[in-house]
Amino acid sequence: MKNLDEAEVLDLISQGRKATQHVVVAMLDELEAEHPGVYRVIYGEPRDAIASINKDMADLYVDLSCDVVWVYDRAFGKPPKIANEEDWVLRRLALIDAELKSLTKEIPMDGHFRDRLQERFVKRSIEANVQLALLKHLEQEVLKYASWKKQRSRAVHMTNNLLFVLVRLMGELYSTQTPKAN
Repeated sequence: MKNLDEAEVLDLISQGRKATQHVVVAMLDELEAEHPGVYRVIYGEPRDAIASINKDMADLYVDLSCDVVWVYDRAFGKPPKIANEEDWVLRRLALIDAELKSLTKEIPMDGHFRDRLQERFVKRSIEANVQLALLKHLEQEVLKYASWKKQRSRAVHMTNNLLFVLVRLMGELYSTQTPKAN
């Protein structure tokens, strides 16, 4: 899986936003059927957690998550099927959570353990081929949208973190095997 550049990301997102509702809904329905764990990362607890801070930002999270799914689907094809996908997602989320916690000194943890988690975070992010241009675009969209209403700013950090988790998860999903192109 190659790293997309900014122009490719913007082009794919533009295509997705111009797509008919039928096409987008079909893509999301397929994601829900084949990858219910990933689908819940979009429409489940993460969205609800953001909504508990600001509903507008939760709606933005869902919209941008659809952009993420569209970009991966159109750039890299259908995601590979995974046995016990929901368990796979939960295990990946637990690993990503521990790695992210290691990046902050606010969470107490053994120094050696923290160092190992931080090293693993970098290694696994590289292995998952995290799409940096996509993350940059998502962050800019979150900041721009939050700037229009002060109340939204309280949810910026959580929204960006959960979008990162989704992009990392999608990268790991697509890295499990080489999916077939569309």
